[in-house]
Amino acid sequence: MKRTNQNQGFTIVEMLTVMGIIAVLIGLLIPALNQVKDFSRQIQQKAQFHGIEVALEMFKNDSAFGTYPESNDNIDSYDGTKSVAASACGSGALAAATAYCGANKMAEALIGLDYLGVHPNTALRADGGNCVVDKTNTQLVYPVYHLSTNYSPAWETIDENLKARKGPFIDLENANAFRMDEVYGTGAGKLGLFATSTYTEPTEGVAYYPLVLCDIFSKKRSGTGNKKTGMPVLYYRARTAYTQQNFNNANAIRDDIYYYPDNLNLLALGTPEDAIVHPLYANGGAAADLQSFESIILNKQVTTIKRPYRAGTYILMSAGKDGLYGTGDDILNFDKGSER
Repeated sequence: MKRTNQNQGFTIVEMLTVMGIIAVLIGLLIPALNQVKDFSRQIQQKAQFHGIEVALEMFKNDSAFGTYPESNDNIDSYDGTKSVAASACGSGALAAATAYCGANKMAEALIGLDYLGVHPNTALRADGGNCVVDKTNTQLVYPVYHLSTNYSPAWETIDENLKARKGPFIDLENANAFRMDEVYGTGAGKLGLFATSTYTEPTEGVAYYPLVLCDIFSKKRSGTGNKKTGMPVLYYRARTAYTQQNFNNANAIRDDIYYYPDNLNLLALGTPEDAIVHPLYANGGAAADLQSFESIILNKQVTTIKRPYRAGTYILMSAGKDGLYGTGDDILNFDKGSER
């Protein structure tokens, strides 16, 4: 009787068929996995926003402040003059010559210029200075973050300075805080109008650039230290004295709830490595950019007037996965729902 081989293997056709099926399944699975990954990162970004929001509420509720930190850039004020008025300090004493925008002010308010908490006398300026009254009742312009051993006896000792600090209002390990030179680098004028701050003694030999809180979409940067950072989280505080967001009215943007130039100088830097222009700054801050900004933040459900989301508080904006502000993957601290 003829015996048959019970251990026959797969034919080449069968193997190719199975491999083809597996390839098709992988082709279907990879996009789904990428979508899950992107959704997961969006959730992470929303979680970071939540941590920032809690910190901003703590800042506001502290008796030393009583409101959210301002967000206007110190060289582009709401009324066309220097944002820090020359008042009791004398003419022009606090006029800012370098950029210090909403993203920088939020970072200082939540962790301080030196990661040791915010000083209650801060004027939210890159150099940490303010017009203060010292122990002898003398009015002077002084770097309130001054922690040198060569302090003025009429001002604060190191211990007094640190005990006066508030916060940090957000855990440093969760703040994702970096200096702007760590994100953008300093070569070939990369930081534009942003400059080193001078709130410590020059003899200490440390250059401090303004801080920002970065989003969770990190990548290796060519800036100082070659660190892995995200893009700065943009911060705009609502100007609750106003009722609309209409750049095309008689007063242009002067009476908008959210003031587009608050982070204009940061947008002007483009992306850190290749200086790609952000769509939110595609026209150099011209009317088309104002319209783009407006379209991002407007609540389309309100039809009687142009009213933005979160009209009574503030807006946080992440550049999203592509690192560009003003594109469809931007993440904000509100959800447009069916508008998307």
